[in-house]
Amino acid sequence: MTYIKASSPLYQENPQVMATLKDVAELAGVSTATVSLALNDGPVNAETRIRVIEEARHINYVPNAIGRPLITGRTRTIQLLTLTSDLHTDTVRKTSLFYYILEGVLSVASERNYSVRFDVKSHEDPGLTEYIERLVGGGAVDGIAIIPQFHRTNDFMQVIIRDGFPYMLLQSECFGPDKHFVDMGNYAGAFMVAELFATAGAKELAFINGPKMHVDSIERERGFSDRIAIANPDSLRVWYGDFTIQGGYTGMSELLRQGRPDSVFCGNDYMAAGAIRRLLEAGIRVPGDVSVVGYDDNDICTGVFPPLTSVNNRFFELGNALAEGLLAQIADQTVVWRKTFTPFLVERQSHRQALRAGTGHGTSQFIDL
Repeated sequence: MTYIKASSPLYQENPQVMATLKDVAELAGVSTATVSLALNDGPVNAETRIRVIEEARHINYVPNAIGRPLITGRTRTIQLLTLTSDLHTDTVRKTSLFYYILEGVLSVASERNYSVRFDVKSHEDPGLTEYIERLVGGGAVDGIAIIPQFHRTNDFMQVIIRDGFPYMLLQSECFGPDKHFVDMGNYAGAFMVAELFATAGAKELAFINGPKMHVDSIERERGFSDRIAIANPDSLRVWYGDFTIQGGYTGMSELLRQGRPDSVFCGNDYMAAGAIRRLLEAGIRVPGDVSVVGYDDNDICTGVFPPLTSVNNRFFELGNALAEGLLAQIADQTVVWRKTFTPFLVERQSHRQALRAGTGHGTSQFIDL
């Protein structure tokens, strides 16, 4: 690779030459240290920053990703870590929902010129704490966003907190009250479903839930049963599955052996699809005989018949918030970042007496497909 002096007209004639930090400094009339600060969100006045950025673009300067951390102390890389129960069987592998969150994280990170590393680890991994220690102390990332799914011991969190490392949690319920978290509103979303059933006059209700110790399962069951208890405290039957289509199919089969419910809430849309399939195979009409509502509002909702009513928990926005909170802490470690989302119902044709927006469900949308 040929190096050419920054002031040379050959920069315009040969855009493939490799510019250096010193070249940018020469053109901008500042020191190399000022160039580094300007290109890495350091304390530089706006006029200087603009001039440096313009000159860097003019000569196609690309910062050295290896050398940058030595100068700024930052890698401009964040870690997104999902903690699951079993890497071979869990829903991380079987559903696309985590990619919606990742997309939200990437959207914010790319705007701020940050890279994102994505990893999946088991809660049961005996090397989890050591893995976190390497992340925190190794200088490979500037902060970590964690998506825990199950209530487990949280020894590794002490490592993060002890070192004052920037972090964000999705679902702080996994580890108790915490400083930096995004709450996806599982309780509120499930409460909305129960309210929808109650308004329709449901009498025999069932809940096909996910794994018992999964944080989403716990919060969705709590929200659903709390509302049901107001009017029909003894009407609810619960079956625990695994957030898969087969899990919903099996759960519906078990419920039918005990007697047909008139309304079924499923812990996610995949189980709802399996439940609908089982009902239709048994000659049971949906929603004529049984109403079915899912959770997550993913693509499968419009791929089943009838189209599935579901709770939209705003995964992309959750990802945005995780990244925003993490980058805010990286910029200022005194920041405390908390955000709670309220999901909303998207009503389709899988439940009886679908109520259009403005008729009692202010958090609902009705989509007529």
